[in-house]
Amino acid sequence: MKIKSMIVSCGLITASIVLLASCSKAPGRADINGEGDSLSAHGLGKATRFAGQEAGESYTTQAPHNQIYLFAYDSSVLKSKYVPSVNAQAEYLQAHPSARILLAGHTDERGSREYNIALGEHRADTVAQLMRMAGVNSHQLRVVSYGKERPINFGHDEASHLQNRRVELTYEATS
Repeated sequence: MKIKSMIVSCGLITASIVLLASCSKAPGRADINGEGDSLSAHGLGKATRFAGQEAGESYTTQAPHNQIYLFAYDSSVLKSKYVPSVNAQAEYLQAHPSARILLAGHTDERGSREYNIALGEHRADTVAQLMRMAGVNSHQLRVVSYGKERPINFGHDEASHLQNRRVELTYEATS
């Protein structure tokens, strides 16, 4: 169990390093070179799949908009393609101090309940940490983990597992 928690901790450190390495000169704004995002969406609502996204993903650089970020197996490292989306949501939250979001971490069905609750929390904490580094006030963020208890795909294959390994960013209040 110590080795797995060390691996998860290394994932958080790696995510922080990736974010710091990709930061541009504008405070709180990261730019992934050459990975522009031309997707668009307006307003809140249920997660929407945009062109070019994998099944289960829902992310955009428009804010406020609920998001779904997928994770690799047994990892809490946020994929670099999601950084522009996290930045857009962070900018909105900074400009609207009364806005609040829920970051809910989820896992696939593999592993113990306790391990999956911890991994889901690490995933949600990774997104929260990136938002705080971008200047979002901690009182605007609420982190929970559901582990494997709330799957969105009840299949038992890798495609189903991928959709269940996620963080859902949901706006609880906007201004």
